Amino acid sequence: MRKSRLHLLAILGLIILSVLLCSYPSFASGISSTSQAEQTISVPVTQWNELKSNNEKALSLIEASNVPLTEAQSLVMKQREELNEAHNTISTLETELMKAKMLSMKQEVTLSEMQNSLTELKGQIDNDKKTIKRLRMQRNLSQMVGAGAVIGVVIHR
Repeated sequence: MRKSRLHLLAILGLIILSVLLCSYPSFASGISSTSQAEQTISVPVTQWNELKSNNEKALSLIEASNVPLTEAQSLVMKQREELNEAHNTISTLETELMKAKMLSMKQEVTLSEMQNSLTELKGQIDNDKKTIKRLRMQRNLSQMVGAGAVIGVVIHR
């Protein structure tokens, strides 16, 4: 902020000096003399008053721009804090998301193992159903053979 003010004042001074040099060649020739301890210039009063007025206006503009600049700096600092908070929140969310992803991957492995186990159990159940069906057929066959043998014994007697 002070650098900006100093830059503006330096630019304003250079402008005033260039106006003086261009407007008054005698002024420029007076500056080139280095033998004097202190140099003086002659400027008409109206020109001096105009320069003084312009200088005061420039200073008041600089002062007036100082307040919005301070407000802008304050706003930038607030935004910086908010951005830091947002960055921290995003970092936290990234960490939580990574944990959730790892948990999801573990659950996927567990589900795959459970799927394999269920497929194996389904195969065992199908085999058990076939065994039960075969055993029923064997039982029914042995009952029919037994009933036929009983009927055959009863008929032969």
